[in-house]
Amino acid sequence: MADSVNEENEKEKVSIADLVKCMVLLWSATLLTVSYLGIFPQMKMDNTFVASLLTGSMASFGIERKANGNGKKKDDPIIKQENLTSKPK
Repeated sequence: MADSVNEENEKEKVSIADLVKCMVLLWSATLLTVSYLGIFPQMKMDNTFVASLLTGSMASFGIERKANGNGKKKDDPIIKQENLTSKPK
């Protein structure tokens, strides 16, 4: 009997957590959209903070952005090292 009550409490906590994450996701997406469209020109805000909230809430649901559009991996830059030792005379 006690186990079923604990399981119900666990499910309720998870559903409340998911609801809060969903609300943060919707709120941050709405703020970014309004900011980029310029609907309220007098509204000044830090878009990077809202974008980080959006990214974090999306990651909590397992949504990730695609790294590269064409599927090719970028090559690492080649760094040439010069010989810095002095030449004997």
